[in-house]
Amino acid sequence: MDKDLIRTLIRDVIAEEVKAIKNGKAPAPAAAIRIASDADLAAFAKDVLRLAQDPQLRAAIEAGRHPFRLAGATTGMPTANAQPAAGGKAHRVDKGVVTEGTIAKLGKDIVRLILGPGVSITPLARDKAKARNISVERIGQ
Repeated sequence: MDKDLIRTLIRDVIAEEVKAIKNGKAPAPAAAIRIASDADLAAFAKDVLRLAQDPQLRAAIEAGRHPFRLAGATTGMPTANAQPAAGGKAHRVDKGVVTEGTIAKLGKDIVRLILGPGVSITPLARDKAKARNISVERIGQ
C-alpha cells in the first residue's frame, strides 16, 4: 500500500473517532479499581481477561480507549515541566489528537507524554513515541 493512502485512511478514522467523541459517544468513565493486595491484583487480571473476550472491548483496551483508574489515585495533573525520574521532561496534551507530527515536534528532552481525558493518539504517533523512548500515559479518565 502507498504511504499516502495509509495516512489518508488513518486520518479518516481519526476524524470519525473525534466526531464520535464530540457527539457524546466517548467511553464511559472508569470505575475505580482498588489494588491493595496480591488477591486484588489477581482479581483485576481476571476481570481484564474476561473483558478481553469481547473483540471490540479487547481492541479498545489495547488502544488505550477503555479507561482504568486506580481508587485513591491522585487526580492532580502534571505540568509540561514535570520532571520524571528518568531526568527528562514531560509534555501534556489536554485536547485533540496526538499525531506523528505532534511527536516529531517534541523536544529531545521529552521522555513522557501525558494525555488528558478524551485525547486520542494515532497508532503512528504511538509507534514514533516508542521509537523515541517516550512513554505515553493517559490520566484523568
